[in-house]
Amino acid sequence: MIHTERLASGALLLAEPVDRTDTLCIGFWFNHGSRDEGEGEHGFSHFLEHMLFKGTRSRSAFQIAREIDRVGGLINAFTEKETTCLYVILPREHLRLAFAVLSDMAADSVLDPAEMEKEKAVIVNEIRSVDDSPEEKGHEQYLRRMWGEHPLSRKITGEAAEVQAIDHDALAAFYASFFTPGNLIVAAAGNFDLAEVRELAGGALAGRGGPAGAVPAPVPPRGRPDRRADTSFVADRFNQVQLYAGTSYPLDRELAHYYTSLVFSTAFGESMSSRLFQRLREEQALCYTVYSFRSFYSDVGQWTVYANATPGQTGKLLAALDAELARLRREPLDEREIEDARSHLVGSMMVSSEDMESRMKRLVRQHEMMERVLEYDESVRMIRSVGAADVERFAAAHVRSDAFNLLAYGSRGVARHAGFRFSF
Repeated sequence: MIHTERLASGALLLAEPVDRTDTLCIGFWFNHGSRDEGEGEHGFSHFLEHMLFKGTRSRSAFQIAREIDRVGGLINAFTEKETTCLYVILPREHLRLAFAVLSDMAADSVLDPAEMEKEKAVIVNEIRSVDDSPEEKGHEQYLRRMWGEHPLSRKITGEAAEVQAIDHDALAAFYASFFTPGNLIVAAAGNFDLAEVRELAGGALAGRGGPAGAVPAPVPPRGRPDRRADTSFVADRFNQVQLYAGTSYPLDRELAHYYTSLVFSTAFGESMSSRLFQRLREEQALCYTVYSFRSFYSDVGQWTVYANATPGQTGKLLAALDAELARLRREPLDEREIEDARSHLVGSMMVSSEDMESRMKRLVRQHEMMERVLEYDESVRMIRSVGAADVERFAAAHVRSDAFNLLAYGSRGVARHAGFRFSF
């Protein structure tokens, strides 16, 4: 049974005991990400995530790593648009170690100025590596063209100049404001005693009480497809073309809407047997990679198709994608395709349920998306309840050329396709 509880400290506990495993995963999630940063704070969330590994008043950076390594565990972290997470995976008998290390990092980092300067160089290298990745750089530009200068379009890392300008006192104030129990979700999955987890979670971040940092109410981005050729077809030094096409829409928190979007995207483009993969890659050999994916934020959903191609195949790939989207409207996904997608999703859930990291992340993702967490059998029922008519209505509402964004990015010759327009 999944346990959800608001603790006396203000933290939210999401816990899923699993007795058939010898491992556990504990995550500390903070409701603050790159989207929530104010002027002069761009890149702070990601930079702080790095600095939490650089030592506390009671543990050096080496001791943090050694205490987890010596028991065969893994410690990691990531920053997203709306959250920052620290987590550990380790054998079940080391539950108290997990909480001790995570709490120390989250509550008592020293933010050593000398380490800050060294870490700035590391993160600038990380930013430069994205500049050398055509897929990642293309996705950044796609978001900019979809949402303009909205905070959801910003780099999570910040720009190199913004990172280099981070001030110790400003970062320390940011840390004190947002790493508080009121902003904390403790997520636990694995073999543990629930009462012990409740006790440990209740004491997490002791000494950092007080209200959560004030996060401005999010302003949803306004999707605005830009039809100008110079914004849709962008040349760079890369030898392939990265293609992004898709739409965004106000988030609907209804369970039926979420699961319908899941089945739709799986059937159309998220599996090897999907229409998109079979037509564009297997039958027409127009690309090596092609798939669709979904992104969900607190107030907006996004559905995107990604593919890459050689310059000589780009025109054919665009035409084939347009044809498949038009076919989707003309020949909706049928019951066999829907059943294959439902079966794929249920099977994937079974596989991922064996992984405690996946289970831990699922707890938070579902809670943030739907303000509750479904048991696995509830999720299976929701998936199986999605029918072809539901998917057809979803596609009709969201797959519309007037709401679609396009970015073809990479090859110097890409501008010759500037006359392309979706016709579906």
